[in-house]
Amino acid sequence: MPWGRHVAFFYETKEDLVEMCVPFLKAGLESNEVCVWVIPEPLTGRDAWAALGDAVPALDRYRADRRIEILRSQTWYVTGDTPDLQKVARGWEAKLAASAPQLEEKHWADFFEYEDRLNRYLSDKAMLVLCAYPLAAPRAAEVTRTHQSTITKRGGE
Repeated sequence: MPWGRHVAFFYETKEDLVEMCVPFLKAGLESNEVCVWVIPEPLTGRDAWAALGDAVPALDRYRADRRIEILRSQTWYVTGDTPDLQKVARGWEAKLAASAPQLEEKHWADFFEYEDRLNRYLSDKAMLVLCAYPLAAPRAAEVTRTHQSTITKRGGE
């Protein structure tokens, strides 16, 4: 996949989420990339690190080298009770220089604006962004339109 892509991944279960994201991150680490996994509920940091540890033999080295970081979606995307899109943009810019949100109905318009801006921002960056959403996510059809590609896993397929 070329740099600058913004991909939506819809998952049905926590296991689907892990089965998709862990190989994606493992491939990035093995390609000498810096990886950030912004985990949604119901996944915990402990779950995410354990899943990565099972799949990535050199995980301790990658962590020590600060090549992998796991952040909670609520902490990364939201300040107070609203999405803080400028904070997210500054955060990605800082991560890039150094190397799926739980939204209420009232926040979706801002979120889609952010997604459009993210697409423009990524166009010339050495980044791939995989956004994970539960299959039951509200506005799933609109979410697919704000991403350049979409992958769905349902019933293990």
